[in-house]
Amino acid sequence: MRALRVVLVTVCAVLAAGEGVRHWTHTETEIIWQGRYKNCDYGYAVILPDGLVAHGDLPPSPNHGVLVSAKEPGITAQVTLAEARLIYVNNEYYDAADSGSVREYLKRSREKNEEVVETENLTFKGLSAVYSHSRIKLGTDKVEKVEMVLYRNGAHTGRSDILYVIALRTPAEYFSQDSVLYNKILDGFEVLPVPKGECSND
Repeated sequence: MRALRVVLVTVCAVLAAGEGVRHWTHTETEIIWQGRYKNCDYGYAVILPDGLVAHGDLPPSPNHGVLVSAKEPGITAQVTLAEARLIYVNNEYYDAADSGSVREYLKRSREKNEEVVETENLTFKGLSAVYSHSRIKLGTDKVEKVEMVLYRNGAHTGRSDILYVIALRTPAEYFSQDSVLYNKILDGFEVLPVPKGECSND
């Protein structure tokens, strides 16, 4: 019986330590995440592949997602939207009545000279989603842009509707290579409960 108590105490200690694991670190310019990115306010997380570093804004800026350099996934120096080879996970409250649909959102967010290659309605991680692949022409260069846009109906959470966007933007010559990393991040996306009060991203 004593041995059983010792085992139970040890297991509880390990579980408690696991709950306290922090996957983020503040730098001078941003927050970097390794192992897992969690956004408790918007109800989702992303399991990050080994060696990958995701980059987010420092407080008091809102926690609206993270950026990943597809060129140097393990880089700890600041990553910005200006990166040529970029994967990003973004979240925002969404007014479906105003925008009409996820497809309308995609239409409004298209860049100049952006041509749609493929668009598909589907279900992803239990949510309604639209997959979009488009191509942007910049002179003689081409940039491939892939977006998985997930729609979370607020009626089920007591909150506003939410859009999650997991996207890749990269020059055409790197598209096949960067798509491998993009798909790993996409596979690591997790839907979590949306809290009714304060929550922790640990």
